[in-house]
Amino acid sequence: MDRSRLGMIAISALPLLIGAGLGAMVLSSDALADILANNATPVTIPNLILQLLVSVGLGSLVVFALFWTIQRRGAKARRAIVAFVISPILTASFFLLGQSILLIILKGSTDSILPSLLSIASLGVLLLSFAFIMMDSVPTTLRNLFVAFYGSVFGTFLGIVFITATMFVLIISIVLEDYFLTRYSPAADQVYLIEEAGADPFGFARIESESSAVGVGDYIAFSLISAHALIFFPLHVWIMSVMMALIGITINAAIFAKEGEFLPGIPVPAILALTPWILHIAALPLLA
Repeated sequence: MDRSRLGMIAISALPLLIGAGLGAMVLSSDALADILANNATPVTIPNLILQLLVSVGLGSLVVFALFWTIQRRGAKARRAIVAFVISPILTASFFLLGQSILLIILKGSTDSILPSLLSIASLGVLLLSFAFIMMDSVPTTLRNLFVAFYGSVFGTFLGIVFITATMFVLIISIVLEDYFLTRYSPAADQVYLIEEAGADPFGFARIESESSAVGVGDYIAFSLISAHALIFFPLHVWIMSVMMALIGITINAAIFAKEGEFLPGIPVPAILALTPWILHIAALPLLA
């Protein structure tokens, strides 16, 4: 286990901690009871299958459409498309985190100027991030913070608002898309690391170290798993889920990762992390 692989493990494990930290904020909120009540909403198997098909189909279609446009329009379109995709997500993440903090601190109070200031700040984030991406004027460290921030906040938000049944569908669809689009999609050729400074706007969709890179999809997936497990499951289930995810991340770095090749980093940790959920749900009738 060399230094680069240890760095990959550390970078990949970070969203598990961020998701748990943001999820812990929700545990202290007055809205927790409503969130937990929504998780009891009944669902049917056909409905879950339909959700899975729509999620995988729509997600794959969007990815292929973006990369087809890039291939057709060339390098100039690449930066504009990435800016149009990343900037709104970063803005939404900033707004969601800010609104969540206000909800917890102010307990739903609306006679404050803070929400208005937050909205103005969100608009500033949108404009600044768009300009930064187009001009490539962001240092690597700050760019990594951007990716970690919007990926973790967006993932935590999904982990909180979706019920457990839908979470299974969402995670499975992310696993399938990450594996097949990475392994078998020619579009993946367009996102290889580029040595020339400023030539690779996809740097705003991944966290990079000296020898490895982790995509924002990993941060979204791992943070939503950690946040959802912390909020909707007992503490021991969250601990086991995080441990299984860490084992999966270690397996990826130690066994499957190869220099110069793309690795679908989500499937193994995500599938292992879901195992404690499945065992807990299966054991509930026995404990009743």
